Amino acid sequence: MEEEKKTSLLRSTMNYGAMLGLALIIYTLLLWMLDKTGHTGLGLVSYLIMIVGIVLATKSFRDQESGGFISYGRALGVGTLTCVFAGIITSFFTYLLFTVIDPGLMDKTYLMMEEAYYDAGMTDSQIEVAMDMAKRFTNPVMMAVFGVFGSAFMGFIFSLITSIFLKREADPFESDVV
Repeated sequence: MEEEKKTSLLRSTMNYGAMLGLALIIYTLLLWMLDKTGHTGLGLVSYLIMIVGIVLATKSFRDQESGGFISYGRALGVGTLTCVFAGIITSFFTYLLFTVIDPGLMDKTYLMMEEAYYDAGMTDSQIEVAMDMAKRFTNPVMMAVFGVFGSAFMGFIFSLITSIFLKREADPFESDVV
């Protein structure tokens, strides 16, 4: 019985993680085609997509796999796992985007970072140090690795909030056991 619950949880979160990952990839491709990659305001929409994915995954698991009930902790786990699987998929895509689809995108990213540093009022020497540090951590491989962890972290944070509203505990007094 416990093994069946784990299998059900993994299957459900993998399915919804794949759907969420696909939705985030489509949104990323749309931003890339419109040359809006790195736009902060539009980037925040991806968080909204994540929240919708978490809510749909948790509701589906609660209603279809868990008999209409789900504890706060289980809801938190469903949302976080969904985002972990989505993060794996989107990180793989991010790596492909920066290495195969548009290898020049990394240079564009560096230029946007440098421009943001100038706008922040940093001196040339500060910008040079900051760019050296940034280039160590913003290559396609590191972006993919951080993408998985970032997705898991944001999924955890969003799930902390959504689980409050999606939990539905069974009434302990309505038991079939006599």
